[in-house]
Amino acid sequence: MAHQHLKSVQLFCLLGAIFTMPRVGALLCYEATSSLFRAVTLHNWKWLLLRSMVCKLNEGCEETLVLIETGTRRGVVGFKGCSPIPSYPQQVSYLVSPPGVSIASYSRVCRTYLCNNLTSLDPFVQLKANSPQTTTYSSQSCPTCVGGHSTDCLSNFVTTDPCPYDAPKCYSSTLKFQAGFLNTTFLLMGCASEQNKILTEFQNIGSMRVTEIINVLEKAQNAGAQPSGWRPVWAILLGLLLTFRH
Repeated sequence: MAHQHLKSVQLFCLLGAIFTMPRVGALLCYEATSSLFRAVTLHNWKWLLLRSMVCKLNEGCEETLVLIETGTRRGVVGFKGCSPIPSYPQQVSYLVSPPGVSIASYSRVCRTYLCNNLTSLDPFVQLKANSPQTTTYSSQSCPTCVGGHSTDCLSNFVTTDPCPYDAPKCYSSTLKFQAGFLNTTFLLMGCASEQNKILTEFQNIGSMRVTEIINVLEKAQNAGAQPSGWRPVWAILLGLLLTFRH
């Protein structure tokens, strides 16, 4: 009886191992998200790869990373996981080019074992190295911040920075990025070439869904209620609550 019981236990373990093995033709991909708005440096940032996931048949491994810069502030938002999107080689580009607020993206979908293994910001280092570095500033200045409205962009963390001549308008929006387990909402403030939406053409970045809402009270201020260079943080926070309360 003991021998039969041992065989039953071995059979149960074998079945469990079979069910947890990747299916034939299915990929194993890294699974990770990133949402960081403090102490982001181009050369020391690391994306830890601690988890993996078994994809559905015909899915590939995706990694999409977004770098947001405004003034001297920097934020990173990223997603790794399975994707039904057809494979494509790495794509690195500015969605919103400097000077002023800039947003760059890196993305690719591959179909080999754990191939979505980027851990650094090296693609952005190379992109910035190939971009113009000289900036001439105007007398206009704007509140500058990127990050959570109740953490990184509290009033004592918001700075007022001079604007480049090519980006003389004060921009402020609430951005929401969603993909898999990634769901992050943050404020972006700084100098831009216009005060309207800057990501209208990019509602998706890889698998990440992007929502951009110009802060509600900014519209009234742009119409002349207050000078565009001096927008109070409380107005931005109220706009965030009004637009995302649902």
